Amino acid sequence: QLIISSHRSLLSTSVQILQMASAEDIKKLLKSERFSVGLIPQLEAYLISQVDSAAYDFEANRTLIKLYQFFPTNSNSDCITVAGLLAMIYGELSEFGAISCLIPESQKSVEPFPLLIRAVESRDACTFATFWSVFDSIVGGDSVNRLVKSDKARTALRKSILNTISLSYKNIGVAQALAHLDIKSEAELSSFVKDNATVENISSDTLTFISNAENTKRDKVSQEGGVDYSTIRGLMASATVADE
Repeated sequence: QLIISSHRSLLSTSVQILQMASAEDIKKLLKSERFSVGLIPQLEAYLISQVDSAAYDFEANRTLIKLYQFFPTNSNSDCITVAGLLAMIYGELSEFGAISCLIPESQKSVEPFPLLIRAVESRDACTFATFWSVFDSIVGGDSVNRLVKSDKARTALRKSILNTISLSYKNIGVAQALAHLDIKSEAELSSFVKDNATVENISSDTLTFISNAENTKRDKVSQEGGVDYSTIRGLMASATVADE
């Protein structure tokens, strides 16, 4: 525990002393020192800066996790969790897996990483109420806790979930939308979707999405007896969300 506390203290100090390299500086360092142990403190500082800035950098974060593989004694469990959280919140769907596969099972079995895995699985299964419950229960070091409680992170997650729902439904009840997005009031929901490109309008009881190829029912003409995969993807997405 003393060693871990000392490492975290050093990390906190490095964040302050290094005055965090810019994204451009980090890109240059990744080209010249990608496999250098000396790059770890700068990548850690850069990672922690993303907690508040939301300036997500997948390549830099993945490189940090790779360096932990090469230099396990320099590994920091909080940074590993933060990297996973950032990938889930701001990254493409594949990026959490790309980060997670680089982490030893021994570290992924230690909380809060198992909770993070459960959160990702719940989100991907479109069981959004479960997702929010698990996400809110994630507790770690200071950076982990700040990220879980971040308004920027919550907004990004809600936008992602809203986009997922828009690919399955043309209309959804306001009560359902509130539960899926973990929003407490209709007024807050109206404010949230006001400028969202996926939303057409919101009434007292219905949220209507802009029509797209996935949420609009229409006759499909198969080409040379082929299968319309867009229809199947829409049906599968609808079935997954409906199962919630």
